Amino acid sequence: MTSQREDNYAIARDAALQKLRAGLEPARLEQLGAKVFQDGALIVLPALCWELHVRPEPYSMLVMPEELPVRIAWQILALNYLASPKPVAPRGFRSFADFAEARSYQPAYQGRVVERLSHTVGREAGPFLCAARRLGATPTGDDPVRCIFRFFPLLELEVVRYEADEDFPASCNVLLSDNAAALFSLEDAIVAAEMLVSALGGKTPATLGPCG
Repeated sequence: MTSQREDNYAIARDAALQKLRAGLEPARLEQLGAKVFQDGALIVLPALCWELHVRPEPYSMLVMPEELPVRIAWQILALNYLASPKPVAPRGFRSFADFAEARSYQPAYQGRVVERLSHTVGREAGPFLCAARRLGATPTGDDPVRCIFRFFPLLELEVVRYEADEDFPASCNVLLSDNAAALFSLEDAIVAAEMLVSALGGKTPATLGPCG
């Protein structure tokens, strides 16, 4: 018997898949940074240091190079991104609080993303820098350290890490590229930031296995 949460995930995934199937235009998908083969029968989507191989019909999604099924939260995110009708390139970064439509989500973003990252892999500089490089980011600066992650080709996230001082512990902030709300919903943007934190902590998009 499936749980209500599993049912909700399945409904969201199926809805995103239907949107993608209704709009399999190779030109639009390529504008989103995906590689399209066989007139849309296979879509290859870069995601951090991985590739997601998406087959809309019959549906499947695998993460490469592991060749493992993709976790359903990642599936929903990737499908919603690929179904985006507005392939708008990023021009800069904004704090989550700067998105007017996101204010009601600010406490969730602060707890599920910012505080979680600050209290886990972002707490110490060494592990954070190693994790950032593993996911393809090039850290810049000393204090704060800035790392830009290409989550999907047109969706970037910037992590700003502040070193501890005599008054405050080390802390992080996660900024979204300014096109996030054009690509998909702000709820999806929160999930993307959460997935970045999980990836920094060693989780892959796959249903099994840690990050190598």
